[in-house]
Amino acid sequence: MTVTEKPIPEISEVAKPYWEAARNDELHIQRCTDCGKAIFYPRHWCPHCLGQSITWERASGEGKVHSFSIVYQAPFDAYKSDTPYVLALIELAEGPVMMTNLLNCDPEAVSVGMPVRVCFEERAEGFKIPQFELA
Repeated sequence: MTVTEKPIPEISEVAKPYWEAARNDELHIQRCTDCGKAIFYPRHWCPHCLGQSITWERASGEGKVHSFSIVYQAPFDAYKSDTPYVLALIELAEGPVMMTNLLNCDPEAVSVGMPVRVCFEERAEGFKIPQFELA
C-alpha cells in the first residue's frame, strides 16, 4: 500500500472535543469527576474507577519523555522526508501517557525524562495533530 499523504483521523463522537481543541492549537484531556484522575485517550468511562462522569479540560501541554523509539524506515511514502523521527510515549504533567511524535529535534539527542511541550502538525483538510517538541 502506498500512502502519499499523512493520514487524518476518523473522528468518533467521544473524541470530537479533543480534535476540535487541536484545531485551535489546544491539547485537551478528559477528567473523571468521580475519582479525579486525568484520562487519555478519549473514552466514555473512566479506566480507573469505571465512572461515567467525564469532563474535558485544557491540558498544560507539558510533559516528559517516558519512552521512545527512533524510526529510520518510513512505514509509508508520506513519512520518508521525516526519517529518522522519534516515536515517543509522553507522560503529560496531568498524569496520562500518550503516544506521539517528537518533532524539531535531533533524534540521537533524545533521552527518557527530557521535558517536552505540545506543538501541532497541520495536515490535510485543516486537521492539526498534537505532537511534541523539546521544551
